[in-house]
Amino acid sequence: MKKCKKGGDMDNITTYNYLIEAQDALVKYWGEDGKKVIGQCFKERKFDGDVSAFLKFCTACGGNWGGMFLSGIRTLYPEVYALIPNGMGQSAFACITYVLLLLGVKTWE
Repeated sequence: MKKCKKGGDMDNITTYNYLIEAQDALVKYWGEDGKKVIGQCFKERKFDGDVSAFLKFCTACGGNWGGMFLSGIRTLYPEVYALIPNGMGQSAFACITYVLLLLGVKTWE
């Protein structure tokens, strides 16, 4: 099998698979609200950086990583934040990280 350099075809395939997984999960757990969040994510300019870079826009929430990520989404992407359902359910943290992925945050680095 041909090895791919970083940023090559394999990264593109991985990113595509993550995007599909993220969309499927948001629809599964958030239903119509998830579809609205997905649609708005694709309208937004993409974040150019990893989680460490994104954290600079977040407010610490006493160890609540989900809340901290939500604060960054609210700061940078208020239209997306407004569509995230209040009752996110037991998969809230996973869904928040999927939203980050759809917004362009490189969650795998």
